[in-house]
Amino acid sequence: MENKKLAVLFPGIGYTCMKPLLYYTAQAAQAHGYEILRLDYGEDIHAFRGRTEEELQPLYEMAVGRVMKTLRSVNWEIYQDILFISKSIGTAVACETARQLKLDALQFLMTPIRQTLSYLGMIRGCFVAGTADPVLDVVLLQKAAEEYPDKAGIIFEGCNHSLEKKDDTAGNIHRLGEVVELMERLLTEENKKQLIQNDHRKKE
Repeated sequence: MENKKLAVLFPGIGYTCMKPLLYYTAQAAQAHGYEILRLDYGEDIHAFRGRTEEELQPLYEMAVGRVMKTLRSVNWEIYQDILFISKSIGTAVACETARQLKLDALQFLMTPIRQTLSYLGMIRGCFVAGTADPVLDVVLLQKAAEEYPDKAGIIFEGCNHSLEKKDDTAGNIHRLGEVVELMERLLTEENKKQLIQNDHRKKE
């Protein structure tokens, strides 16, 4: 029986699925045999300029409501592997929708927002972030990395909300590659775990 896999992309505000971090992680997932489902919150959310916690909360709730309509139409039972790849506000949306749908999705969280941190103890997967991200206070980021070291994939020193540094094009491209490589390692490790589990079931 074919092992069907689905990767769902949760964009940020204005950071669509065609932007580098989501575009290349999706390509990597596809190379690992995942079907790709790209979500969209609507132009009104993507055009929003506010980034404070108070401004993001209603947008987060609105985004969850909108994508749940699409996600409820997916036949999740036919997929053995489910991967949620997310950016910014999408990290919180991905965690909350997985909770509502009762999905044990593997989460790859890029530049999480404060609302995402409360889910870290409940998920499988990891996050990547920058210490100069204005959306997430560095003290909260460091605390999350200390509390959940197994979920702290890469913390990029001095990088912003796009995991970039100003006037460092070559470095930014290199860091993008590091993020993609981290996700590929995560997928490889999860695949090994599943093979071991399947082998145990066969022996039973």
